[in-house]
Amino acid sequence: MPPGPGYGSPYGNDKTNGLAVAAFVTGLLGCFGVLGAILGAIALGQIGRNGGRGRGLAIAGIVLSCLWIVTGIAIGVIVAASDSSSTGSGSTPSVTRTKPKEVDAQEMKLGDCINDNKVAGNPSATEPVQVESVKIVPCTSPHDGEVTAVFKLPGSTLPPESQLRRLAEDGCKIRTRAKVSGDPAASSLANSYYYPTDQSWRAGDRNVTCVAVAADEGTKLTRPLRG
Repeated sequence: MPPGPGYGSPYGNDKTNGLAVAAFVTGLLGCFGVLGAILGAIALGQIGRNGGRGRGLAIAGIVLSCLWIVTGIAIGVIVAASDSSSTGSGSTPSVTRTKPKEVDAQEMKLGDCINDNKVAGNPSATEPVQVESVKIVPCTSPHDGEVTAVFKLPGSTLPPESQLRRLAEDGCKIRTRAKVSGDPAASSLANSYYYPTDQSWRAGDRNVTCVAVAADEGTKLTRPLRG
């Protein structure tokens, strides 16, 4: 008698693995770090043992998670390199220092701090001294004086020396009184000034430049005026 039809056949698991789906979603979002790769690896193991669908989803989850991790590392390296280049190799940022600049005495401007020990450093001098140039320096470093006013002399003829000095002295007192007296160290300050010489007057110079200096001879200022 021939054998009857066979009824036995291997059991096929056609369900999609839940961890494979979770691995794909987690890897797609990219905000869970290595979790997508871990879930994908577990899902592949389960599918290999028990069968089922989702192998492609698990692999995709692993790949996506790895891509997110590599991208995060690359961004971190770029940001670190940018911060390093902006601050330099040391622990403190570099400071740009202004070098002294020598200019013609006629080119001084309001607010300039200068070094010139011939006149500005000697407010008690009784004889005029001809000055051709001064050094412009930072007001936060030791300096002989700070320009507090610049004004033009009237007339077309150079006044006599005594009158010229009186015009310069009176003009500077009027124009700088508020600024100098308003400084906390006003009692230790004095007025000095530059005025045209015969030669500079013939060249068109009409300016008187007022300069605040230390009242004590040989003493330097160390900060800008605060008046």
